[in-house]
Amino acid sequence: MRARRVSGFVAIVMAAMIVWSGGAVLRAQQGAPPAKNPFAAADEKILAEVHDHNEIMSNLEYLSDMIGQRLTGSENLKKADEWTKQKFTDYGLGNPHLESWTIAHIWTRGTATARILTPTEHPLTIASYGWAANTEGPVHGPVVYVKAEKLEDLDQYKGKLKGAIVITSEPLPLPAPDEPATNPVLVPYGDSFLLMRPLRPGEKPREFDPAFRKFIMERNEFFKKEGVLAGLTDSGKPDGLLNMTSLGGRQYAIAPIPAAFITSEGYSLIWRLMKRGPVEVEMDIKSTIADGPAAVYNTIAEIRGSEKPDEIVVLGAHLDSWDLGTGTTDNGTGSMVVLEAARALQKSGLKPKRTIRFALFSGEEQGLNGSRAYVEAHRDEMPRVSAALIHDTGTGRVTSISLMRNYAAREVMDTVVAPLRSLGLLELTERWMTGSDHVPFDEAGVPGFFCLQDPAQYFETHHSQADTFDQAHEADLVEGAQVMAAVAYNLAELPELLPRKPVNPSAAAQ
Repeated sequence: MRARRVSGFVAIVMAAMIVWSGGAVLRAQQGAPPAKNPFAAADEKILAEVHDHNEIMSNLEYLSDMIGQRLTGSENLKKADEWTKQKFTDYGLGNPHLESWTIAHIWTRGTATARILTPTEHPLTIASYGWAANTEGPVHGPVVYVKAEKLEDLDQYKGKLKGAIVITSEPLPLPAPDEPATNPVLVPYGDSFLLMRPLRPGEKPREFDPAFRKFIMERNEFFKKEGVLAGLTDSGKPDGLLNMTSLGGRQYAIAPIPAAFITSEGYSLIWRLMKRGPVEVEMDIKSTIADGPAAVYNTIAEIRGSEKPDEIVVLGAHLDSWDLGTGTTDNGTGSMVVLEAARALQKSGLKPKRTIRFALFSGEEQGLNGSRAYVEAHRDEMPRVSAALIHDTGTGRVTSISLMRNYAAREVMDTVVAPLRSLGLLELTERWMTGSDHVPFDEAGVPGFFCLQDPAQYFETHHSQADTFDQAHEADLVEGAQVMAAVAYNLAELPELLPRKPVNPSAAAQ
């Protein structure tokens, strides 16, 4: 067992646990029932309220079907902001309101078509990247494979790409039909981007470090300078599904070139044909790009603390989505879990000592922008935020919580989650994970934690046209709301704020 340095606060909690457990042994020897965890009685009430009276599925169905996709900057997202604000109000939460921040451009998806022209005609299914440029009507040119991992690798392509449509990877391997889902807790210990499935033969790990992102932007500028017509990216999803992300970066800029995702089947067809000879593709992308900055919003509400109202526990998820489907599992599920946790805690009548704040962020899909804006706007509060817990990997049940290398908080958090073992919650992990709204809190020195969940085909369907209400698992979402609500209450009841870790400059840069 790795030795850890124990802080004064942790020592107090550990001493209390020793006294509690020692007393339990004595009572057991005397025939008395063992003492319960100090949070157990309240947690039983919270778990029962969520189990017996939850409104998760009705709320999720309305969000998915009646409001639909919630791209940052869209009218649908504004509708969702207003609707969730009203739900918080209806549930009796305190101070429900919208907090604004701005983006440089509103981008609205239009049409995108493509076909192979030579060596023989084949229709292709594509969707434009978010915040990508439009083509000037239909364009066609030869497909060129550009293999480069750093800027210097592009030198060999100078003067060779004018009028080309570029691809930049070999076809991505797809999961075998009988490939089992991976429990995130069983993935070997290490740092990861959210929940990374095991790598398949020949597959390289994805890199999301700042240097790689910078290279992608420099590569696109190089393509524009060289006269590239457009780019195509393999969606890496089965059954004709498309993927989606942005080329505009965190600044919501318009990307230098038109670019689109294509189905894996279409990408593989192009790749096979290129082995036989030249391939020419036609593309036409038409989207709407608005000039000037625009306001977008986070939805906020809270249960005011009864004894330490200026100290805060944050429960969060992102309300924005991509726009090919209806954003059910990414991340309507997390948002409705947070909404249900708020309803259940308010309905329970419990009076937490600290304020529990509920935050539904926007702009997560383009770079955690809504949560970054929240942290910046509430910078003076960050020293008083005990923890922020985020739910953001779909419909699967919560199996553990990532503590983001916060070793000092481990023993305390074990006590916090102890009453939830009956839900099947497994051992907590200290793994550092990026890619969601806990990261800006972690960068600010706040204990920012992330729910590890069963995959439930999340990566196969998220960002795609299959991200719809049909993917939701009711029992697993009920369990997630139980975990979020109980953990928030228990954190609010601790004698002190959770221990913090030093800010990691290398992590903060990511």
